[in-house]
Order: sequence, then structure tokens, then C-alpha cells
Amino acid sequence: MRWLIALTATAVVVIGALVAVIVIGQRPWLTTDVTISLSYVGDDGRTYSCTYDYSTSERVRMPADIAESMNERDWSDTGQLIYEWAKDHPAEHWTTEDELPADDPESTRADASWGLAMDRYVEFPPWLIDTDDGGEYELWSRARPGSDCEDGLR
Repeated sequence: MRWLIALTATAVVVIGALVAVIVIGQRPWLTTDVTISLSYVGDDGRTYSCTYDYSTSERVRMPADIAESMNERDWSDTGQLIYEWAKDHPAEHWTTEDELPADDPESTRADASWGLAMDRYVEFPPWLIDTDDGGEYELWSRARPGSDCEDGLR
């Protein structure tokens, strides 16, 4: 009987932990303000695509004019620009432990190279929101499931 109680308690803890991870991973306190879709044709002839959602919290929302300008911008050639730049400027390492060649499927350098290029080509106008603690700014980005833009750099 004790083993059944212990098993039930363990199951409850595991389920609680999974729910917490899902809720934190989805960041329910964030609102998506900007969505950017990118695509490019890699040197291998394949088309790679990805969609990024940029979100802010209800506490320090992105100004509407900035969100509108970013959503209305023509991003159609940006994916190709990011890809070409990332190929020419590969990141040395994403972490100090990544000693794998950049083209190894387990390497994080392709992700790092793509991230560096994204920072270069996806720039938001600066903004600060006045709060009780002074000016603040938050911006969270997340690639949608199924995005594979980094894969073309491997």
C-alpha cells in the first residue's frame, strides 16, 4: 500500500512539473506584438523558413506605432540577407564547450551564427516605458515550432 501512495505522489509531482514547464515555456504573461516570417534558398538549393514572434509583457507593452511599423515592413528579402551574412560571419562558438565543427548537426554554431545575423538585420526602434522604477524595456522573441532557418547553415 505504501508503494501505491509513493507512486501516486511521484506521479503528481511529475505532472505538476510538466505543467509548470509548459506554462513557463508558453509565457502566458506575454503578448505577441510583432510576427516576422523569413525564408531563403540555401546553397544546397533547399528553401528554409522560420517565423519569429516578438512579445512584450502587459506591464511594459511595445508602443503601438513601433509594432505597426515592424509588422508592415517588407521582410521578403531579409531571410536571404541574414543567411548570406551568417555564412560569411560564422560564430566561433555558442558556448565555450562547443568544439564540434560548424557543419556537425549537433553543433550550436549554426544557431549562434543565425542569431548574430538576426540581431544585425532585425532591429527594433528604441523605446522605454515609464514605470515606477524608471524607464524599462522588454522584448522576448521565439521561433515558432517547425522553423528551420538555422539548419541551412549546418
